[in-house]
Amino acid sequence: HMDIAKNSTDSLALRAKQTAADIIALHSGEDRPHHIVTGGAIFDTNTRSVLLVQRAAHERSYPNEWEIPGGHVDPGEYILASLAREIYEETGLVVDKVVCEFEGFQYWSTKYEEGESENRADIVLSVCTQQLNFGVLVSDTSAVKLDPREHQQYAWCTRETLEQYGMTPTMRLVVHNALNALDLLA
Repeated sequence: HMDIAKNSTDSLALRAKQTAADIIALHSGEDRPHHIVTGGAIFDTNTRSVLLVQRAAHERSYPNEWEIPGGHVDPGEYILASLAREIYEETGLVVDKVVCEFEGFQYWSTKYEEGESENRADIVLSVCTQQLNFGVLVSDTSAVKLDPREHQQYAWCTRETLEQYGMTPTMRLVVHNALNALDLLA
């Protein structure tokens, strides 16, 4: 069971009890997402760094790109439970505390990219996904164990090394925002 940091706001307590359906219901119109995903910026407070994972070369979308761990919230699953599950599945790390939520984003993708269709012709941008991003602390930062089906390597990224990693402009902003959030932790 994961602790929510004492200094957190009420919003994290709310996230712990929200499902993807709850969040989708808060939206209306064009920005209403079809899916909710969580992103987890794993903080190493000693080295002031954030864990990045490199997508596998065989991925349908963004092969070899660097990102923070994360993934889809399963139906009925609570947001922070999903965050902890995805981090564990992708990195082998156990979340101790969710310390903050920072800026998320929406993106449009195709049913093919999202694995909802096996038809390559199904490339219309028709799936809207909302990504919620959280900063977390783990019990042992040295215990990273990647799932090779999803990621091929990992690195601890600092403000000084951020430019060395190939990633989308959106993900670069996410990592930048994560490092800012880490700075606020003291």
